[in-house]
Amino acid sequence: NFRSFKSRCSKIHAGKSHRFTMIYKFLLISCFAVSVNLFFAEEINKSNLFDYFDNKKYLTAEFTQRTFQDGNERTVSGTIKAVRDGKFKIIYFEPMQEVIGSDGKSIFRLDYELEQMDVLPQEDYFKNTPISIFTSDVSSLSSLYQISSCDMVENTTVCEITPKSNDAFLEKLFLYFRNFELEELSYTDSFGQTVTLSFYNLSWLSFPNEDLEISIPKEIDIVYH
Repeated sequence: NFRSFKSRCSKIHAGKSHRFTMIYKFLLISCFAVSVNLFFAEEINKSNLFDYFDNKKYLTAEFTQRTFQDGNERTVSGTIKAVRDGKFKIIYFEPMQEVIGSDGKSIFRLDYELEQMDVLPQEDYFKNTPISIFTSDVSSLSSLYQISSCDMVENTTVCEITPKSNDAFLEKLFLYFRNFELEELSYTDSFGQTVTLSFYNLSWLSFPNEDLEISIPKEIDIVYH
């Protein structure tokens, strides 16, 4: 009858609408996925280097740090967590046994061997230091650094940046990327040191703020500068 026929037509129409909706959503998702892949597949170069970091709000990694000075080499390992709002926490394992962190306003340096934690204003000691690569936004990075070059060397993209300030702690900083992921950072400073950090198990995923907290033992003296 007519009512039965109308009901069947409504079901057919609903089925088609559902299929069209699913296809539309699939196309939207596919286009988004393609655009994301195209963005990350773009070669890292001078024009997009700071944008690459600005799109990554969190950093978690393990590292090995090698310091060269006057023919001597010192190696230490550790972990780093950083957020692009100025906060970070670096833990150095033996033989240093130090923790360096920031809450976005002050820098804290906890030395277990000296049983002392130094507290310094971040704005006075923060600019033009390597950690700013992971904690500053793109406008701040552009005001602090100049990108000298980004070249492909044996399947590795090597970018050189230099501070715009003449009295900066850093002299030159190099970033090494393989397959669009950061593998290594090295720099020379005003003390004549060359420092290289090799990263492992690097992640750009978010983490809770509690991960940046520093636990202070009771026997530690706090010194404000």
